[in-house]
Amino acid sequence: MTISQFLISGHLYAHVKWFIDDDDWKSQPLKMIITPAFLFWLGITLLVLLLATIINQQIERNRFVSKILSFLNRFYCYQLTIFRIGIGLGLLLQLCTGSYIAPTFMLDSWWAYATLTVAILGLFHRRLLPLSGFAIAFLYLKAVFQYGLFHSLDYFFYVGIVYYLFAVNSRLKSSAMPVLYTLTGISLAWLSMEKMTMPGLSQSLIYEYKIPTFGFIIEEFVLISAFIELALGWVLILGIMNRFTALILTGIFLLTTTVFGFTEVVGHSVIHTLLIMFLIEGKGQPKALYQFHQPMWLRCLFVVVNFCMLLGCLMTIYIWMQQF
Repeated sequence: MTISQFLISGHLYAHVKWFIDDDDWKSQPLKMIITPAFLFWLGITLLVLLLATIINQQIERNRFVSKILSFLNRFYCYQLTIFRIGIGLGLLLQLCTGSYIAPTFMLDSWWAYATLTVAILGLFHRRLLPLSGFAIAFLYLKAVFQYGLFHSLDYFFYVGIVYYLFAVNSRLKSSAMPVLYTLTGISLAWLSMEKMTMPGLSQSLIYEYKIPTFGFIIEEFVLISAFIELALGWVLILGIMNRFTALILTGIFLLTTTVFGFTEVVGHSVIHTLLIMFLIEGKGQPKALYQFHQPMWLRCLFVVVNFCMLLGCLMTIYIWMQQF
């Protein structure tokens, strides 16, 4: 297999291809992406991130919010059970529909079916979780080699799931949730690049399914959606308002289910489990990444500068990988 085949793997599978058939697409060059509208919404996103950084602790001290957080903390001891049941149901849906990892990744051999079955059975007992981790890792590698690294990065959170399955009952337990947060955030950030660099795909989807744009023109709505996705991914990585972020994402996925139906259920059932985990976990025990800086101005600078670096790096890599 050549480098280009490994990165792209022949046919390109965009995330919106769950719902729309369009083979003729390529990323726009940077000079076409970075427009005045792009810079405007980047500025708005940075302001929102700054606000979230500043008010994060104040919100948690609110009496009403504190009661909600205390209620969610009661479910902490059931976290692993919820994870096993939720992931198991998600994988079972994939098995029943003949898919794995994503609705468009089809099971094409008896050993692929067997591996997915092992991944499900391994979730029945705590001691078998590493076995389930091995099976999911094997399926993810199969997806990488069959569909290319480029598209498999959309589902990078599966690597976090694999790590969690191996670490949760070991001495690495304290790192299980932070890794899951980080890799889920990276997946979300990578998905946002599709809307930023290939807005035509999402615009076609909006036209075809008559999705409301809430008063924005379609081009601007897609751009706003991309920045929201990227910002939510970034705050998951940082550990800012993780419960609020998980709640927003859950609401978005539930709304899109009403538009796209059963395919959306199959595609997002696993990620729904992770979001429930994040609702229970909150920012978790380890110090959030942005909190390593004590002065507020340093925290704000860290959040903003690194967000811009993340945006620039991901966009450059995304466009570069499409050149093969």
